[in-house]
Amino acid sequence: MILEHPLKNFSKTYRLETVVVSNPDTSYRTEKSYVRIAEVYYLGNEKEYFKYHVLVVDFNFSNDDNAIGKFLKQISYLFDELELTVDQDGNITGINNIDFLRLRWMKLAAKLSENHEGEAIDHYFSQISFVLEEESRLIDFLGGYNMFGLLFNGLLQPLDTKIKRLSSEGLTETITPGKDGDKIILTTVAEDPEPAGIDHFRGLYVFREGHNEEGFMEIMKNHTHLKHSLLWIG
Repeated sequence: MILEHPLKNFSKTYRLETVVVSNPDTSYRTEKSYVRIAEVYYLGNEKEYFKYHVLVVDFNFSNDDNAIGKFLKQISYLFDELELTVDQDGNITGINNIDFLRLRWMKLAAKLSENHEGEAIDHYFSQISFVLEEESRLIDFLGGYNMFGLLFNGLLQPLDTKIKRLSSEGLTETITPGKDGDKIILTTVAEDPEPAGIDHFRGLYVFREGHNEEGFMEIMKNHTHLKHSLLWIG
């Protein structure tokens, strides 16, 4: 029997944003934002697994007028085209174009190394190479809140009771369902954030007719305030 997936009938466009506020309570406070516009297309299914094409069509980085900002924006283009396998709950289970991404990274890294050098640059290079070595690492990376964790979040099946699960931040989160008209609203808080080194953790997900309409996650750790958001725009 072929299962129906809540995202099956959608080809939609989302706005994803991450805002990073460093040293929020000091005179050294800085704020940077990273915005992506992503189009998501359903490609079909294989039994209980579902295929999606994710295409990032626009980037807007608040610091892309300086050297490191331009560098990070160029790296971000590496992940502007993804072919994903997703399970019934909305978890990423496979990266179908991983070989394409690896080859693309080899070419991009060679090009970037011509004009960028230093310890920070080497760190970015080694991080990305490490992530691309293993599919499981890449899945974890793409499932982070700063990538696509607010969209493919493992919460697509209806919830009628409170649940607990391990979040991508390494802590146990408690998710509570509620309704507002035809919307399903899931709120999430951390059960015990301190062992994970997190000072504050809360979020919400809004679903309507089986698709993600809005999401928000707020995390405070290491003198950094992170605000991740997702908005369906068409």
